[in-house]
Amino acid sequence: MVVIVLENHEYGSIESSPSAPYLKAFARGGTLFTRFHALHHPSLPNYLEMTSGQTSGCRSDDCPKQRYRSNNLFKQLSNAGVGWASWAESMGSRCRTSSRGDYASWHNPALYYRNLKARACPHRDVPYPKHLPRHLPRFVFAVPNLCHDMHDCSVSAGNHWLKHHVPPLLHHGATVIITFDEGVTNRGGGGHIYTAMRGRGVPRGKRNGHTYSHRGLLAGLERHYGVRRLNGARKARPFPIP
Repeated sequence: MVVIVLENHEYGSIESSPSAPYLKAFARGGTLFTRFHALHHPSLPNYLEMTSGQTSGCRSDDCPKQRYRSNNLFKQLSNAGVGWASWAESMGSRCRTSSRGDYASWHNPALYYRNLKARACPHRDVPYPKHLPRHLPRFVFAVPNLCHDMHDCSVSAGNHWLKHHVPPLLHHGATVIITFDEGVTNRGGGGHIYTAMRGRGVPRGKRNGHTYSHRGLLAGLERHYGVRRLNGARKARPFPIP
């Protein structure tokens, strides 16, 4: 299971864009979720929602790292014996808390949880690999750099990155979910965003019109891995992961 998070585009700007042919082909080969919403602005609170079901009071991209005592998906998976990794493109070293160049530390949620600081983060929060491992971890949270996530560069640049990196993941047998952290409107709290899933058991060529959010994505992941639903994920509609 691989979750890839892109940046700052509304659903319509991707769906109508001639610069996103691979992303739209990816959706056609799986399921497109037409009513998925982010919850907040700016980025970081959404990343915290995706991984813990709450913001822990964070309202900006400048919140303190390795301080939040919130339980989170990464810790849940560790406790359940499920191998996981966080891959951050252009991160110069493992578990790097400072941003540099195209690496945005505020897009790397594993850095913010105190219960990952000592052991899990230095071992599992790593730069995006140049070559995929022979066996993927059972869960991967992957963030492209500021250019390839469409934050600083074009939709075309992000589409090209996806075209290069997603097919090998699918070839390894992964189910891949591509979503965005937020849109540019306040619909649903943080914008109406493009989200699609593809892989074994995922209905092909389907459009799912149910309402989902980042809390629902967390709920779906927790249900998939058999761990309890945290905080806001408890009442959210679970994302339908096979």
